[in-house]
Amino acid sequence: ALKAARVAGSTNPGLKDAIRKNINFLKGPAHSDYGKFNYSNGKVGPNMTGPAVLCLQLLGQSTCRQAQGGLSYIADKRLADYKEVEQNPAKWSDVGGKKLYGWYYDTQAVFNNQNKDKATWKSWRATFEKVLIRSQNRAGYWETKGHIGGADIPGRVLSTCFCALQLEVYYRYLPTFDIKKMDAVSAQDGANVENIGAGDGGKGLVIEVQ
Repeated sequence: ALKAARVAGSTNPGLKDAIRKNINFLKGPAHSDYGKFNYSNGKVGPNMTGPAVLCLQLLGQSTCRQAQGGLSYIADKRLADYKEVEQNPAKWSDVGGKKLYGWYYDTQAVFNNQNKDKATWKSWRATFEKVLIRSQNRAGYWETKGHIGGADIPGRVLSTCFCALQLEVYYRYLPTFDIKKMDAVSAQDGANVENIGAGDGGKGLVIEVQ
């Protein structure tokens, strides 16, 4: 929401400060030794790495140490969780119920980083597509044991949303914009924020998927 307001040219005097505070907050829970993100209270939360990395990417911090560390954690530990289900499909309901929330954000974060690390994206894509397609019920839904919010109950609607959105990651997103470049250009006299994109005439970043 903050980035959307910034891209739309909002002149709210507190917007830039709110973005800065959010960036500082997101960097705060990171483990400096690996890049895994926890909840703000410090409790271990591996599902939080994907959301944190994605938010840092959207707020113009994709190259920071925390975001890159998080991507390494996703490529190593989170992909291993997917591969566990790939190798043993019977584990889908249990492992998926515990990991699916984070996988939804992991997929977006790795997708956004593919121009810098295409190998990880290819490996992630080959694994997550196979697992999700194979785990889908013939009626069209995905079902897990739940676990979201600590509830050990069957999950169908939310699991189906998370899976479908992952499989649509190639098509769902409009071009993005570079906040840092926007700030630099908008500081110039007479700058028109409607024409500030990612250095390509305001069109934003278009990612070609091979």
